Amino acid sequence: MDPSVFLRLLIFNLAVRLPLGASTAAIAIKEALSSASLYVRIKLADGRFSKCSPLHIAPCDAVGWFAAPKGPAVAFDFSKLELSRFAKGPVNLTLEVFACFDDCCPTVLPSSQDWVLGSTTMKVDLRNSMEERVTEHYSGWRDVEMKDGPCFSQLHVSVSTEKEERFVFKASRGPAASNSRVCHVQDSQRSRSLFSYLFSRDSVMKGRGKTGGLKLVKKWIKKKLGLADHKAEKQDCSVIVQDKSGSPAAIALMTEPFVPTLDTNSITSAKPGSWLILQPRNIGKWAAWGTLCAWTDPTEGSLTYRFERLMDSLDGIPVSYSSISRKDGGQFSIDLPTDRTRGFVMSASVKGEGKRKSPALNVEVAAKFVRSKEDLAAYMALAAALDLSVDACRACS
Repeated sequence: MDPSVFLRLLIFNLAVRLPLGASTAAIAIKEALSSASLYVRIKLADGRFSKCSPLHIAPCDAVGWFAAPKGPAVAFDFSKLELSRFAKGPVNLTLEVFACFDDCCPTVLPSSQDWVLGSTTMKVDLRNSMEERVTEHYSGWRDVEMKDGPCFSQLHVSVSTEKEERFVFKASRGPAASNSRVCHVQDSQRSRSLFSYLFSRDSVMKGRGKTGGLKLVKKWIKKKLGLADHKAEKQDCSVIVQDKSGSPAAIALMTEPFVPTLDTNSITSAKPGSWLILQPRNIGKWAAWGTLCAWTDPTEGSLTYRFERLMDSLDGIPVSYSSISRKDGGQFSIDLPTDRTRGFVMSASVKGEGKRKSPALNVEVAAKFVRSKEDLAAYMALAAALDLSVDACRACS
């Protein structure tokens, strides 16, 4: 099982420095922006790749870099095949600064109500970045030029690339049976089956002799949710990730069903659907690995999720909290903060309600966070649980 090489383009240390001096124009701009939030739209390769991020406001007298929230604002990930489109030469990296006067954060495009302050463009050469583990491309202040006027602000940006290895899987759904479904997970590099999914509404441990898992589930439910033991017996919807020998390598167990409220007919954050991810430990023993909660927002048409990593003490560490479109789907991702950047852990492409017939579930896992096949299986179980949460929320709508 060999990992694939990826290149991650990081745009971080983003901050804007507002106009210096006490001119009439500078004072007017500062007053106008006092009630706005500042964002930057980052476009790579003439807009073929585009993302948005909030901006940190720097002191007006800032000269070099200053203390600001660490971690990249935006990351673009490319496989070796995707990098071939940049083989002809350097590409344009455009950063467009704009002010948002709404409460919501924009995702990709500024709206008509937003005020575009200007933009700056630089060249980034990705052709030789795969030869080094880390390549620094730029770090410093740049003038933000307005389309029809002078420069009133400056933008600080750092740009670098990092080479990393990832395991890439494509899971295809098999034919649905009455109580279970089996699908195979393949290593995308060699197209060989490594794991299989078993979707079941039967008891997750029935006929397997692994009673340690259910005891741990009951203990976790009683501590975290305050439910009685008999309720644990009813939450038997499960996803079992099996290795090639048929042995369970990870399990996603539904601990709270997806039940809509009577007044909104949707899954609310007050009572979300929940999953518990389990890993095998020794013979006949299981350990809690993580929890996933999901609920819907009928006004936004989105599914919100929260993933927490569980340690031996069963205390959850928040890892990922975001939302995806229920109609179009989206990318579920986990990035952990580190001293310099945000380390990529995993991502999964989740299909929307209108694309559920599309069979593939694509999952990427960083090789540096994988120590065994059980670690890989746990991430696969997590991706499957989120994918099934979309199905559950659609059924409740």
